[in-house]
Amino acid sequence: MHSFQEASSANVRSVDAKWSAVCLVLLLLAGAEFVVRGPVRAIHSTTGFNDFLSPYIQAQAWMYGLDPYSPQTLLDLWPAEALQYSFLQIEAANGTLVAKRGIPTAYPVTALVLVAPFGFIHWNIAYAIWLAINLFLFAGMIAALGALAGFSYREPAALLLITATLALAPFHTGIVTANVSLVAVELGVIAVWIARQRYEVIAAILVGISAGIKPQIGLCFVLYYLLRRRWRLFGTAVAILIALATIGMLRLQVGHTPWLANYLNDNHILLETGVLGNFTSINPTRFGLINLQVALYPILNSVRLANGLASAMSGILLIIWLVEMVRRQGAEFELLDLSAIVVISLLPIYHRFYDATLLVFPLCWALFSFRERKVRNFAIICLLLMVPFLIPGGTLLETMETSGRIPSVLANQWWWQAFIMSHQVWMLLFLSILLVREMTVFPYSRQDKI
Repeated sequence: MHSFQEASSANVRSVDAKWSAVCLVLLLLAGAEFVVRGPVRAIHSTTGFNDFLSPYIQAQAWMYGLDPYSPQTLLDLWPAEALQYSFLQIEAANGTLVAKRGIPTAYPVTALVLVAPFGFIHWNIAYAIWLAINLFLFAGMIAALGALAGFSYREPAALLLITATLALAPFHTGIVTANVSLVAVELGVIAVWIARQRYEVIAAILVGISAGIKPQIGLCFVLYYLLRRRWRLFGTAVAILIALATIGMLRLQVGHTPWLANYLNDNHILLETGVLGNFTSINPTRFGLINLQVALYPILNSVRLANGLASAMSGILLIIWLVEMVRRQGAEFELLDLSAIVVISLLPIYHRFYDATLLVFPLCWALFSFRERKVRNFAIICLLLMVPFLIPGGTLLETMETSGRIPSVLANQWWWQAFIMSHQVWMLLFLSILLVREMTVFPYSRQDKI
């Protein structure tokens, strides 16, 4: 009997070793892809146009007491090290710069206060530091995810979590574009882990920065801790946001800067009339968006109906989430609860592909759940729904369409635009439904702290 048990243990160790070897190979491949598609591409675009350039200039404008939402101010402060695009002067003069290029960005004044320290540094150095911060926080986020799931880094599940995170294309896009969303997501994940350790003030600072720099990302965490009745954490995070907003507005008020009209106009253009946030054919890169309207518009052929239905569907999911959060007072299923709200938040309003970095929450939850036979089917479906995000599918199809590799007779069909081009949007909708459904049926008596 004893020899049989030893043989069984040896077989288990052999299987684990083989799986670990496979996972290690996948990790190396994903790591190589991440480096090439992320940092390497980012380094080779140091003088090009990216999403950090506009907030960097706007933060300088704020420091100088100038209107950070004025196209003319953007041109006046444009760094000499950055490429001087010919369209800047033309589109600023005819008033189409915001509508066509989305700059100056409509980031709130809280974001400009947070970015302001970079304004003291030359653009090339500031960009290099921003990239380094992104990569440093990315590493911290991966460590936090493993800790939240309770994985040992010697087990295959931990290697798969790191591999899948490295392979998620939204991270590659976020690093290359230098968008502030990436920092907001990374800080949010790290904050959740720190909050788990009951370091309330530190977690609140990170949540406050996340919400201040990208409200549509960070406010998910603020709402979660409100419903979890973590009053000190929630109150401190809100106080930080109020302080950032007060500092931002006071600086502009002292300089008697008329900024509010331009700020409201920039937001109106972004959400209503501009090109980059438009989900109709006016926007040639609309399938780089992941909000629900992108998939609904080709079916409904109405902006009003698409917005209304997207809001209604997201609202129903949000209400169910809120009810379940109130019913379940504890934080036993923290990863599941956060996974549901972050995915729901992507559906009703403007979000670009890099905001899907929030998928690290359901990814972590699914890999944790895969351990247990009773919920393994859920975990498999959850992971399959996230597979399309290993490549920038919508953008890739747009590129193929533009180059003529997809016949126009096919590309112009409503069903092609609604279901093929918008496939990642449907994956998010199905994933949000699956996660909310899981919240309603998951056993409340379970003792695991996940």
